[in-house]
Amino acid sequence: MRNMSSYLKILLTGLILFGTIGCAFEKEKEMAPHKEEWEKDEDLVVQLAELEIDPNQLDAYLELLEEEIRTSIKTEPGVLSLYAMADKEQPNKISIVEIYANQEAYSAHITSPHFLKYKNGTSEMVTSLILTRTLPVVFAAKD
Repeated sequence: MRNMSSYLKILLTGLILFGTIGCAFEKEKEMAPHKEEWEKDEDLVVQLAELEIDPNQLDAYLELLEEEIRTSIKTEPGVLSLYAMADKEQPNKISIVEIYANQEAYSAHITSPHFLKYKNGTSEMVTSLILTRTLPVVFAAKD
């Protein structure tokens, strides 16, 4: 049986995927009309990353995370969307919803120089990492 924390994570992910959290990047706003098409795209890679960060290194981690996400969205056409958020009660618990055009885009992303900089720079900061591949159910956002 799932605990309340698991249900809250699922609910938060659903809220993000249903578009109740606004688009954070200009590229994402341009792609918003295509989200309903994404849910039918069998090549799409949608992943939830759940991380715990050493609280003493949280500020440094967040700086590296922001740099990595903004660079990925700006420079990688196959990175469709990256949403990062922190738990309100435990801000060192970070969730990231990742959407890639296909497996090739995901593979290119995790071997890109900016991702490797992030990964290597945060390796001692991350105390736990869980990656969950998901199946799109419904994607919607305001235009």
